[in-house]
Amino acid sequence: MSKQKQTHLRGERGQRFTNQIRGLALEQIVCVSVDISKYFHVVMIHNALGEIITPTFEIDIFRSGFEQLCQAIDEAMAQTQAEVVLVGMEPTGHYFENLARHLHQREQPVTLINSYAVSRNRQQQMMRRQKTDPIDVAAIGDLLRRGEGTLFRPLEGLYLELQHLARARLSKSKIRTMLKNQIVGHLDRIFPGLILVGETAKQRYSPLFAVDFWRCQTLQCLVRVCPDPRQLAQMSPDHLRADFHARQVRLGPQTAHKIISYAQKVLWPDPELIAIRSELLQHDLILLDALTDRLGALEQRLCRLVQQTPYQIWTQIKGLGQTQVASLAAAIGDPSHYDYAKQVFRRSGLVSGRHDSGTRQKQGQGQPIIKAGDVYLRRALLNATETLLFHQPLLHLYYNQLKLNKPEMVARIATARRTLGILWAILRDQHSKSLLYKRGVSMPEL
Repeated sequence: MSKQKQTHLRGERGQRFTNQIRGLALEQIVCVSVDISKYFHVVMIHNALGEIITPTFEIDIFRSGFEQLCQAIDEAMAQTQAEVVLVGMEPTGHYFENLARHLHQREQPVTLINSYAVSRNRQQQMMRRQKTDPIDVAAIGDLLRRGEGTLFRPLEGLYLELQHLARARLSKSKIRTMLKNQIVGHLDRIFPGLILVGETAKQRYSPLFAVDFWRCQTLQCLVRVCPDPRQLAQMSPDHLRADFHARQVRLGPQTAHKIISYAQKVLWPDPELIAIRSELLQHDLILLDALTDRLGALEQRLCRLVQQTPYQIWTQIKGLGQTQVASLAAAIGDPSHYDYAKQVFRRSGLVSGRHDSGTRQKQGQGQPIIKAGDVYLRRALLNATETLLFHQPLLHLYYNQLKLNKPEMVARIATARRTLGILWAILRDQHSKSLLYKRGVSMPEL
């Protein structure tokens, strides 16, 4: 990320906005501020001086609401003889997307105003005595007329498909995690001590198998064959082995004897409780298998899509899997929408909180991350950085050097910024080895 000479107090964004309105009368710049909600939106129309043209009004989420908004904009333009119209809204969940797309198709540029900036701006003294909705829409309008926010550029085609598939995969992954936790809860009641979680428990007791439950094929088969310790304790090793072999899973005589002996030392729960929970367990296991298959299908589809984009070059980088690249590509979107990596990083919202004033230079220590950007991009970038730290030695060295005089979270964010800069250069040049940190390559100045 090269440093360019700054020509405006607010950097490139401020300069671009100044060029857009240069030479225009502020009274002829119409600002349309929209506070997005799930079932209705609040609108205020004003000029660049902050003078209200159309007081706040509500529109619904149907075609009638969009037509009402368009009519109000046209009337304001005619009234002020506007030369420029600015439309601003918060990127609230997915609720803003439909309205923003229709305005974009109307050739009405839409600016997305950062939610954190709106939250801070509405705390200004001049806005505190207004009602809740006017406070929000006035805060959005104040930022809009000052040129804050980023231009909305809707995704299309392959990138739109990639984005929604990646979000569906993430949602299914969360459901799978919840389902796994629920299954563990069943087993804690049916077969106490079968799953030992945490170092303290493993130090105190000897687990049936040292490997993690979700990675142990034998345990996965056991809870499907017979999770009831009462029944297991009465089985013969040959009987248990036959049940395993019927499911195409190998089980040796020593392992079978070990499982039966473990079941015999368990303090058996109530038989009725075991019967109820075993039924629930089997239903959840079937659901888990179906969910895992669905996730696998989504991941395969994502990987095929990534291969059709410039992002496929990232799959050649050691430490980045195809699914990880797909998640990061889906979160970033069309690379042609950006000029350099800084614009992508700004969208992530990964900014360390700072408390610098005069001689106090705390450099973010004790301050939280300002989570003001795209949660999907932030998550994907941090996950990619986490794995690259294990596979790129000098990137890990860079992180460790930062930690010597900076808080850990600040160092991690700075490393994420450096990581994105490297990835973006690889994407731009379509060369996977030119900028990777390798052993023996000198570390740049910090």
